[in-house]
Order: sequence, then structure tokens, then C-alpha cells
Amino acid sequence: MKLRTLLITLLVVFGLALAACGGSEDTAVQEEAAPPAAQEQEAEPVVEEAVEEPVVEEETAVEEVAEEPTAEPVEEMAEADLDTAFQVFLDDMEAYNTIGLDALNEMMVDGTVFILDVRQPGELEEKGWIEGAVNIPLSEVADSIEYLPDEDTTIVSYCGSGWRCTIALAALEGMGWEDVLGLKGGSYGGWVEAGYPIEEGTPPEPEALNEAEPDPALVAEMQEMLHNVPEDFGIITADALATELVENPDLILIDVRRPDEVEGKGYIDAENLLFIPLEEFVAMQDEWPADLDAPIVIYCGSGHRSTIAMSILWTYGYTDVRSLKGGYGGWAEGGYPTVGAPEPEAAEVDVNEAFQVFLDDMEAYNTIGIDALNTMLVEGDEVFILDVRQPGELEEKGWIEGAVNIPLREIGDSIEYLPDEETTIVSYCGSGWRCTIALAALEGMGWEDVLSLKDGSYGGWVEAGYPIAEGEIPELVALNEAEPDPALVAVIGDMLANVPDGYGIITADDLFLEQGENEDLILIDVRRTDELEEKGIIDHDPERWIHIPLEEFAASADMWPEDLDAPIVVYCGSGHRSTIGMTILWANGYTDVQSLKGGFGAWTEAGYPVVEYAP
Repeated sequence: MKLRTLLITLLVVFGLALAACGGSEDTAVQEEAAPPAAQEQEAEPVVEEAVEEPVVEEETAVEEVAEEPTAEPVEEMAEADLDTAFQVFLDDMEAYNTIGLDALNEMMVDGTVFILDVRQPGELEEKGWIEGAVNIPLSEVADSIEYLPDEDTTIVSYCGSGWRCTIALAALEGMGWEDVLGLKGGSYGGWVEAGYPIEEGTPPEPEALNEAEPDPALVAEMQEMLHNVPEDFGIITADALATELVENPDLILIDVRRPDEVEGKGYIDAENLLFIPLEEFVAMQDEWPADLDAPIVIYCGSGHRSTIAMSILWTYGYTDVRSLKGGYGGWAEGGYPTVGAPEPEAAEVDVNEAFQVFLDDMEAYNTIGIDALNTMLVEGDEVFILDVRQPGELEEKGWIEGAVNIPLREIGDSIEYLPDEETTIVSYCGSGWRCTIALAALEGMGWEDVLSLKDGSYGGWVEAGYPIAEGEIPELVALNEAEPDPALVAVIGDMLANVPDGYGIITADDLFLEQGENEDLILIDVRRTDELEEKGIIDHDPERWIHIPLEEFAASADMWPEDLDAPIVVYCGSGHRSTIGMTILWANGYTDVQSLKGGFGAWTEAGYPVVEYAP
């Protein structure tokens, strides 16, 4: 025990001697690191335990110094650098850095573009992806620099509809990429609908390129922003914004359109509204709300520029920023309050010219029998079958196999689901009435070959034993093939949306009663002159009876009653032609028009009075 103590004492004394001789830098560091108490104990190594304790502390202190990091830390981003990065992007924008579907397809042929898919992998597995695209989900873009090309390469970013790829575009430009474009035209959804090639299966893993060298501090800022993108990607609809403007007086709106747009189109009626054009968004940041947690909604014309501005604010630490889906255009079209918006110009459209083209080209009054339709289906003729009944009727009674269900009143709002104007359309309903209204409306909007199913329409089809489908009604599939005149669609679509309950039907019994009760009632007979001469006409006040053959109906508008609210009943031989005439009058703004169910034939069968036609 004495020998061991002696040896330890000699070692300590030897160590102190070395230190006194001026040792190395490492030794000096050790001495500085050792606590004062330890050094004092070393001078009196009398007790064994007291000698060992400072030795352990001294070694620990050396280890702690050795483990200190030697790499230089990443410098914190100076706000001026972030300002510069975004302002360079905004100054260099062309067409707000968007690219159309056709233009991208041409670039792909040339092979001069890097295509970035920022959707989640599951979306690619389910719906496919653009050939050659590299998949990096939006939240991971700034974490995946090694998979991106150098900063001079053109990058086209896309997602499902165009929202996420705009956020990615802003982030990449903010990190220093010089030519990043967002795919417009519906983004991937539009690409698929346009019929461009896609790949399916298991998405390939990204390949490391290690070409890009963005500023690490800028990358860190974009990482922080992208990691915190909200689940809804900052989308707010016009409906939700209208509600929030009422419920939240603190809500701030920022309009990022150009001054000429604001002046020419007006702006959203809101109390807390700022005007900061996107081109000057960073340069005018002294106009931004001071509170980083302030509730903010940004809007532009359609939603693209506002999403860029939203991404920029997120990067600067704003926590509650959203972008208006559809922009000011969607807001105004939805009828929400605006300030300074010009009065809508009356559509310069002659619906009667459109209707007369239809009437001139009619064959068999554009009807088709159930046998003829079945033959077309069996022989595989190109025909689009349109069921205009309510969904509940299909669920209860089934439908013709392959038919597309668009209820009568919704046709004007469903153009994207209809075929091109040259495709034959056969419209049907329960008995033949609603499909005739649909026939006239579609022909008036520009479709060239629309037929209505006669012989009892769907009821006759079922009675004849032809095949039907039952069960769950198929979802509508957008075709985006038709391009009717928007002005015609607006006028006729509005007419369809306001088709009255009962669809304008009046029976012979009710007409007879109304004749006796309403001396202002006007009858319009749309049969041909030879029919009138052969069969006679309904007995009615000659001053309030008008003869206009359907073939000339639209061209003879000067013969119609002057009063748009006049009570009118149109009749023909069976009810088909008069329903077309009624529809044309509705489209011209007449408010009280009915069509005689069963026509002149039903009137005479009921024994009601007729007289000879005397021109």
C-alpha cells in the first residue's frame, strides 16, 4: 500500500514538472479546462482517493475539449439576402413563370427540360405521371437538392391541378434556380385529359445528380417554409372567404394584381384591403401586416400569382396566409360583392338565329324510335345517350345501358361532360317531354344532331324489353370536347335552370277550363297549314289565336306576343313540336308559356270544340 502511494506521488510530481517546463498547447488547454479545485488537490496528494479524483476530472476535461465541433456553422440568413433572392425572381418573371401543356410537350420532344412532379408517391401509383418526370413531394423539395439539376436548367413543376407546383416554383426560384415554370392548363389533370403520354406502375427512385449548389442559408429558409405548408396547401374558396369576411373583422386581404387590372375590373369589397402588385411584392414589404400571425387572404386574377405571394409570406414567417382559389375572376362570377366592377355587357347573341338553323335542318322533327336507337347501339354507331331525368329516377327504375345522366336543369352547367357538337346525341326521359326540351336547348346552343327518343322514351324502352342497367349510377366523366358559344350557353343555360315545376305541361281539360277563366289567354298553333286545313283548329278567340308553323317559328318572332308575361299555350298535333316552340319562347324571356299535352289530337279525343281553319 505504501509502495503504491509512493509511485502515484512520483507520477504526479513528474507531471507537474513537465507542466512547469512549458508543455505543449494541448497541455495548456488541459490546464485551463481543469477546475481550480482539482489543481489545489494535486498539490497535496496525501490520501489515495484524493490523488485519483483530480486525475479522472483532468481526463474528462480533455475529452470535452476534444469533442467540440470544428466545422463552421451555417450563417443565419440575412433578411436582405432573402429579399434579393425573391426580387430577382419577380423581376425576371415572364407570363408569371407558367407554361402550357402544348409548350411542355414540345420541350419534351427537344429534351431540354427537367420535369418535377411534386405530388405524393401514392398519387403517381394511382394516376400515373408524365413520362420522364422526377417525383419529389412538395414538402421534400428543399431536402432533395442532390436530385435537382443545376440552377441554369429549365425546370417545369407540376402537381394534380396546379396549386402545389406553384408553391414549389416560388421555393425553387427563391433558392436560386433561374428558370422554373409551373404547368398550367390543369397541370397533370389537364395533361391526361389532353391525351398526352403518361407512365404507370411503380414510380422510379430519383437519381442523384449533385449538380446544384444553392446558398445553404436560402435552402434552410425554404426547408422551414415547405415543411410547414398546411394540409390544405393554403386554399380558400370564394364561399369560405365570403363567410369569413363577415365573421372575422380582423381578416386582411391583399390584392396582388396590377393597378390596371384593379382599375378595369374592380376589387373585392372588404374593409381591410391592401394593394401590392406581385411584381413589387418584396420591394413593398413595408406595406405587409406587422403581425406575423395576422389572418391574411391574398388574391389575384385566377389564383396563380396569389399563391406565389402566399409562399413568399410563409417564408418570412407569416403563419396564417391563404390564397383565393379562382381568384377575383371566380369571386366576381360567383356574384360576391365587388367595388368598381364594370356593368356586364349584354351578350350580343341572337338565340333565334341559332334556333332557326336547328329548325331549318330538322328531319322528322328530330325524333328517333326505340327500335332505331337499339339498332344503332347493336351496330356500334357513334351515339351519345343522354338521360335527363333526376338521379332518383335512375336509382328506382334503371337506365339505358351506356347513358350519361345530366338532369334537365343542369345541362347548361355541364358542357364539359357532353361530346363535340358533331356527335349524335339521343336524349331521353321518362315519357318524352323533358328530353324534347333538352333537344331544343342543345340544338340552340350549337349541337348539330340531337334527337329525342319517342315511342314513350324510357318507359317505352322498358316495355319493349330492351336491356337496361341498374345499381349505382356511374360518375360523370369530363370530355372537354364541346366548344359552344358561351353567350348562347349563358342564355339557354339560364332558361334550363329555370324550367318550371311541371315542365310547362297543360292537359286538354285544364286548357278548356283556362279558356273560360282567362280572357287574355293566347294560343299559338305550330302545325303546318295543310294540317290545319285538314283537321281544323281549337275553337278560340281569333284575336288571341296565332298560327306560326314550327319550321318558321324563330324566324317569325315578330308574330309573337309583345308582352313577355302574356299567358300562352302552344299546341301542335301530339305535343312534340309545341314543346320545342315553348322552349324557344322560354329562351327569349317569356315567363308564362305551356305546351298542350297530347296536342290537337288529345283535344279532339276529349270532345272539346274545334272549328274549321279560315286563313
